[in-house]
This record gives sequence, structure tokens and C-alpha cells, in this order.
Amino acid sequence: MKKYLLLAVCFAFTPAFALSLNAESKREARVLNQFLKAVYAQRAEDPQAFAYLEQTLKLEPDSKYLKRMLVSEALAQGKAELADAYASYIEQGENTAEDWVVYAAYQWKKGRFDEADQAYENALKLEPENLNVLYQYVLLLSVTDVQKAIEKLLALAEEYPALKTDIYTEIGTLYLRAKDLSEALVYYNKAVQADPSNPDARLGRGEVYEKSSQYFLMLHEFEELEKMGYANAGTLSRMASVFLMVKDFPKAEEYFLKAKADDNGDVPSAYFLALIAEQKGDFSRAIGYLKDSADYDRSASKWLQVSFYQQRLNQPDASLKTLEQAYEKFDGNVEIAYFYALALNEKQEYKKAARVLKKVLDSNPSYEEARLQYAFTLESLKKYNEMDAQLEVLLEKNPRNAPALNLYAYSLAQREIRLADAQQYIARALAESPDDYAFIDTQAWIYFKRGDFQAAADLLASFPAEVIAANSDIAYHLGAALYELGDVQAARKYLQMARKEIKEAEKLYKKLPPTAE
Repeated sequence: MKKYLLLAVCFAFTPAFALSLNAESKREARVLNQFLKAVYAQRAEDPQAFAYLEQTLKLEPDSKYLKRMLVSEALAQGKAELADAYASYIEQGENTAEDWVVYAAYQWKKGRFDEADQAYENALKLEPENLNVLYQYVLLLSVTDVQKAIEKLLALAEEYPALKTDIYTEIGTLYLRAKDLSEALVYYNKAVQADPSNPDARLGRGEVYEKSSQYFLMLHEFEELEKMGYANAGTLSRMASVFLMVKDFPKAEEYFLKAKADDNGDVPSAYFLALIAEQKGDFSRAIGYLKDSADYDRSASKWLQVSFYQQRLNQPDASLKTLEQAYEKFDGNVEIAYFYALALNEKQEYKKAARVLKKVLDSNPSYEEARLQYAFTLESLKKYNEMDAQLEVLLEKNPRNAPALNLYAYSLAQREIRLADAQQYIARALAESPDDYAFIDTQAWIYFKRGDFQAAADLLASFPAEVIAANSDIAYHLGAALYELGDVQAARKYLQMARKEIKEAEKLYKKLPPTAE
């Protein structure tokens, strides 16, 4: 509409440029220039557009069109009070449907619903098949009096038969919003009966079926839309969800891919395609799907998921980088911060991990997992007093916190202090989780520190071979116990397993006599 007006104004002023500019022509040129300035400001969503329009009106004070534009611009800027001075345009001669629509929006904004109602009716009388006017009118009625809206719509359906399908669809939508599914279905059915090719009516009916858990009927409705060429990412991904629900995974993937083809950033499709790819072990593809999602830059959980997939791909550096970027991007997100700290600990960047965890605990003091991880980090930094204080907080709150008890026992054993307390703590931890290999290893290490090497060796030797091979601490502890018992050959085997990861294991390994060639 604005584009058409601009062309019309340009044509109106064209002769002025073909002649020498007299006083009137100069005035018209000033009007045009000022008007163009206002139009360009509107396009740029510049708040100055209102002031420019006012300046244009000063040059053409009787212009009904400019007054209407001022009312419209004031409403667009959310400043209805600025429109008050210009709303009288409606009294200037004959009105178009557009005049009435803008006036209706003004009255609505001022809270005068009856006047807005009448203005929309006037607009519809002028353009009875204008669906945009009808939509705005129904929107007004739906927030003031739903039943009245339905009555008005039914009357309009009788008055304008060509609009029956659209009107019945709107009535169905009103009932759907009111959660009256049975009445919504009645009117969607009427809409489809009036025009079987109407996509909005079929979409509405599909939503009723979905909300009433009639998924196969929903699927049928959306399949009809697909045949008609009206399928979109929304309907296709919802169809895929039904196939997912009945565990038809190939069909689900097919439809999620169709949804993605329609909208590459479709959020539900990205999420479920990533999960399907994860089930197949295709983590690279899963990462690609998540990064394509329209909400990726706003979704901390997706960044976290990507970092997990990178870990599964044995890309710890990439995973840490993702978490580092997410930590900066989603400042204050506790979950991101926690897993970032875990990754830093894995890389033995304990100082940085400690800073991250301390910040988490400052704002979330009841986050027990973060406090336990903080205690572990402090232990790695040999800040034992701070670590002990954190563990005391945890155990005061929950005396049966087995991981905290184990960490406390292990740290005391490492420091070779308060071994009686260490024994008490590990006994309590084992009472909670008697089969936990890490806890049993701590018990063996306490035996070792007490000088009972045989008990330590016997306990650790009972572990399955694959457990020992997968845990360098356990391998080192068993190797150290065997070394103290004089079983050098057996000790060599286990120290060899641990020497690359544990400095103490490397030192002890170097003490072993050379093997015979």
C-alpha cells in the first residue's frame, strides 16, 4: 500500500519537474522530499519517522492520508497518545477500508472496543472479502468476547457465503484456543466440507486430533496436506513425531529430513535427527544437525550436547573448546559452567577449574555435585585446608555422601595423616556402595599407607583385569604394593600400565632392576 502511494505521489509531481519551478512547484517539491524522508525513516524503523510525517503535514495540513499515516505510525511505535491529535481524519469525507482499519486499531488501543468493533464492520462492508480485515476483526473479538466473536462470524458467514470456509476455520480456532476440542472439530469439519482443499481447515483439524491423542487421524490429515502440496516443516516434523512414537524410526527419520529440507533450521527436526544419529553412533552428523538448528546460538543445552558428542568422537580438545565458548556465551548458566570445570579438570587445568567452580558455588551454594568437584579440584591443587572445609560442608548436610567420604579418606591417606579417620570415612562410604571399585581402591590404599602391603595387594588383585587396565590409579597402587612385597616382576607389569599417567608410578618403575635380555 505504501509503495503504491509513493508511486502515485511521484506521478502527481512529475509535471513540476518538467517545467521551470514556480512557487507552487517548489512547495510541492518540498512536500515530496519531506514525505520521502518520512517513508525512508519508516522503512528503517527510525522513530524519527513520526516527526518527519508531522513536518510533512505542516506543508499539507488538510491531507487526510498523512493524518492516517501519523495515527498508524504512532500505533506502530506504541505511543497511542501521539495519535490523538490526528484521529479526526476519519471525519474528513468518505473513508476507505484502510481508513477504517487504522481507526479501529486506534480505538482498540485506547480501550474503546465498541468503537473499534464498529470500525471493523465498516471496513468489512467496503471490502467483504478482505481476509486481513476479517482476521483483525476476529482478533479484537476473541480478546473481548469469544462468544460474541463466534456469533459475529456466523452472521458474516451467512452474509458472505464466499468466506464460509475461512470463517468456519476461524471459529474452529477460537474453540481450539478455549480448549473445547469437540466444538473446534465441528467447525473445522464444516470448513473442510465447504472447501476440501482449504489447508488451514485441515491443519486445524489435525491439531484437534493431536491434542485429543488421535495421532493416526492427525497423521492422515497431514498426509492429505502433503499430497495437496501444503506440507511444511511444522506438519512434517509432527508427522515424524508420530512415527517416532510408534517406533517406526526409518519413517520418522524420513519425515524429519523432509522437515529439514523445508526449513533447514527447524528446531524439532534438528533435535530428533541428532538423537537418531546418536543411536546410530554417527556423532559427526548429530553435531551437524544441532548446529543447523535455528536456536543453536540461543540454546546452552545444544552446545553441551555438541561437547558430549565431541567427547564420543575422542576429540577432547574440541569438546573443551566448545564448552569454553559456551561458558563465555551463556554467562551464568550453571550446567555449562559445571561441565566446563569437569573438562578443565580432565585437562589438569585445576586453577581455572577452581575459579569456575567457585563462581558456581557463590551463586548456587546448594549445588552439591559442584561442591564435590570443587573439593576434588582443591585436592589436586594441594589446597587441603580449603578442600577439608568443602567436604565438611557436604558431610554436615549429608553424612552418607559416599563420594565425599571416599574423597576425604583418599586425601588423608595420600597425606599420610589421620589414617584412623580415613579408615572410618571409607568404611562409611563402602557401607553405601560396597561394590564401587574406586572406593575399594581407597581402602587398599589406606592399607598400603598403614604398611599392610599384603592386604592391599590381595584386595586389588581381586579386581577384574579389565578394571585394572582401565584405571591407572588402581594399576599404580597394585604395582606399588607388589613392589613393597618384593614381587618385582608382577610389580613391573602394573607400573608399566600406570607410568604414562602417574608421575609416582614412573618414579617407582625406574627403581626396578633392569630386565634380563
